Amino acid sequence: MNYPLHRGSDGRWIHTWVRQSSVKTSDMCLERLRSDMFGLVPDFTGDAAALGTACHAVVEDALNARIGGKDETFEGMCHAFDHYWDEIEPTVERWYKYNRDNVRAIGYSRLEMWNNEVYPQVTPVAVEQNFNKIFHEDSERVIYLRGTIDLVEADCIWDWKFPSRDYGRHAWEYRRWDVQSIAYCWASEIQNFKFGVVHPDGVSYIELERDASHTEWLRQKVLALCQFVEKVPQGPWPLGDNGWWCSEKWCSNWARCKGATQEVANGL
Repeated sequence: MNYPLHRGSDGRWIHTWVRQSSVKTSDMCLERLRSDMFGLVPDFTGDAAALGTACHAVVEDALNARIGGKDETFEGMCHAFDHYWDEIEPTVERWYKYNRDNVRAIGYSRLEMWNNEVYPQVTPVAVEQNFNKIFHEDSERVIYLRGTIDLVEADCIWDWKFPSRDYGRHAWEYRRWDVQSIAYCWASEIQNFKFGVVHPDGVSYIELERDASHTEWLRQKVLALCQFVEKVPQGPWPLGDNGWWCSEKWCSNWARCKGATQEVANGL
């Protein structure tokens, strides 16, 4: 069984919930992590996330086409985007960044930049590669780390971002504490990681190198988090409201958390 947290036949805790995104969520708000882990509140789909999902699907198809020996054309990418967007658009519950009239043109623009600047330089070995590996094991617990790598090359792994702003301006932050690159480099046994950030003004790259020292730090961080989860799985867990993520706009748990307090309700 694949419960997020349960006891194995030998009595040890089995953690199947750990992903790089869950570790990052824990840094922002532990109660949000608990809600995500145990499915306490349904998540909602926002317009920016939906656009990114559609673009990812098109890029996946284009990369698989290259592996198959025939590159995709930009026209083909636009047709693919139409297909995926027609499927995804009805699921969008909140429109913050874009609107129904302009989002399709924005998707075409992002894909054109990816096609012109990124596609010519990559040699895919694997696309959307899933992993589910034991990250830590001791006498009390087994911790699995799971994830999906957008693109694997022989000596580099990639992750695509299609944001509304240029993440590349904050590259130093990613070099200092990015969890995703550490997790994916460990899983793939490839030390070189690259973000391809396709934003309104072009394409930026964040190149990172991760080694055993980064993995050991992440292992310590994840182990401490799992030990906490084992002690109080029923919650509540500490609340984190000191950032942009604590709002109705970004957190599906907000209405039953800070949004439910009298002070917020009264606009104080």
